[in-house]
Amino acid sequence: MLEFVKTEPGDEIIVVEGYFAVTPKQMFEAWTNPEIIKKWFGRKENSLHSAEVDLCKDGAWRFLVSSDDEKTVGFEGAYIEIETDRKLVFSWSRTITFANGEKELSPASRVEVVFSPHGSGTNVVLHHSSIQSEDERTGFSGGWNMTFGSLARLFADQE
Repeated sequence: MLEFVKTEPGDEIIVVEGYFAVTPKQMFEAWTNPEIIKKWFGRKENSLHSAEVDLCKDGAWRFLVSSDDEKTVGFEGAYIEIETDRKLVFSWSRTITFANGEKELSPASRVEVVFSPHGSGTNVVLHHSSIQSEDERTGFSGGWNMTFGSLARLFADQE
């Protein structure tokens, strides 16, 4: 498997980098269009149950990863900065909603994704920071690596 994560598991800031043979516009759309997000986001392709995106400053986003009779697991946040086809900055929290209605929300962290044209494609650099625990940083490192792998396969399938 390709290694997209450039930092050691548990490091304070997770840095993930990848080159994709698509335009920055196509890559930005892959990160902001719910129908495309559902095809690649997560530990494996098509593992996302739903994606909601309100693409504006302070707009909410929410991804539902898994659900069973006991709980629903997902991620959510709000957009902090949007530069169309160039950059996304958003808050990030893991959520667990239990069958009894109780909700567990991890402390918010910050994700910055930059899309830079390079040759005939796009370099994508992600920084995930302000993650409170080392265990979460380690888990998110693995998750981002698999997620970038899924994104690479999505675009490879379109060639």
